[in-house]
Amino acid sequence: MYESMNMELIYRKNLFSCFSSFVPFFLSIPFIFVYLFGRLSFYISFLLILILFVIHFLVLSRFYTKEVFLRAHFLTLILTIGCIWSFTSPAIGLFTIILSIFHLSEYISVGLWCPRTLTIDSFLLNHSPQYHGAIALAYTEYFIEKYFLFPNGFPFHWLLIILGLLMVISGEYLRKLAMYTARQSFSHLIQDKPNKEHRLITHGIYNYYRHPSYVGWFWWACGTQILLANPISFLLYLIATWLFFSERIVYEEGTLIRFYGELYRDYQKRVPVGIPFIKGCHIFLIISTMGFFQGIRGCALSNYNWWPTFVIIFYVLCPIPLMIGRQCTSSGGYGMSDNSPCIDLMWFLTSAIVISAFGLPAVLYRAAIIHLGSMAFVMAANTLIFITVTIYFMTFDSDDSLLSI
Repeated sequence: MYESMNMELIYRKNLFSCFSSFVPFFLSIPFIFVYLFGRLSFYISFLLILILFVIHFLVLSRFYTKEVFLRAHFLTLILTIGCIWSFTSPAIGLFTIILSIFHLSEYISVGLWCPRTLTIDSFLLNHSPQYHGAIALAYTEYFIEKYFLFPNGFPFHWLLIILGLLMVISGEYLRKLAMYTARQSFSHLIQDKPNKEHRLITHGIYNYYRHPSYVGWFWWACGTQILLANPISFLLYLIATWLFFSERIVYEEGTLIRFYGELYRDYQKRVPVGIPFIKGCHIFLIISTMGFFQGIRGCALSNYNWWPTFVIIFYVLCPIPLMIGRQCTSSGGYGMSDNSPCIDLMWFLTSAIVISAFGLPAVLYRAAIIHLGSMAFVMAANTLIFITVTIYFMTFDSDDSLLSI
């Protein structure tokens, strides 16, 4: 009894340590407005805000859990920087705010709804080197586009900001709803052994997705890159998060079957996994959409010169030889051992179409009809589209049955 009371006091102290870090953030708001009204430069305003955070931490850290207090101060400082940034560069400012709120809300949500699992790792700041690299890549790609490719701004970027925000908010809401519904059964770590407080949750949002917290984080991650208009990062985030969750879910569901047996197998039959296990056709649809998006950016970069859109003709022609060639195989699908004059001819025609698609933007650039950057975007669009088409025909058999990946 006394041990549980002591643990509850520790959880409360840790949670209050996190909440108290918002004090310097609110005290920084006047400095933000002073900067916006031009009374102080950005660097002086930032220096004053930094001093405010440091003083608050040094004075009050002895009353709180120092490890939690330090990390929470770091995140609220990032939140403050994001607020300043959002007035001059909305996309990158919002992205910075979103990152800070995500990590702070993860710790707070665990502390409120499942304090049993609350640790310093609940901030998810030490998620993995790959995660940190992905964040760095997102910032790098954004600044390269902003200062080198689109110094005057990307056309209709505000539409992507709205779409990205909707995805981020929806994903974050779904994830936190999952944590609230599961409460003591939620954990950032997969449990290899059951404990007395762990229950199989099948009600609420879990009645629609078996892993709603993963679904929410998947859409959150992809939405951040749409908000930034980062095509390369979006594609990498899409693939990386899908691969991460596909492996994690397979392992996690194996442990759940071991814990609950037929009860969980019945639950599997009734309720889908969610976005991390989306079917291959949906993955390909998203990737091909990004390909078309690159083509449109190429046209916009050349002062809305629409000559590059003629590559769409090659996109339409490309699947035709492949569909004909698939009828020539004994299995109705493609394989490395397939060898016949019909298939060789169809691959030759497909190769000619693909080479022509890559040759068109090169010829247009050579003739000074489009810019170099425009050619690069169209080449990237070609790569995404043709990889999608090839993998589709190499993966799925002739009856077009799409198995869950």
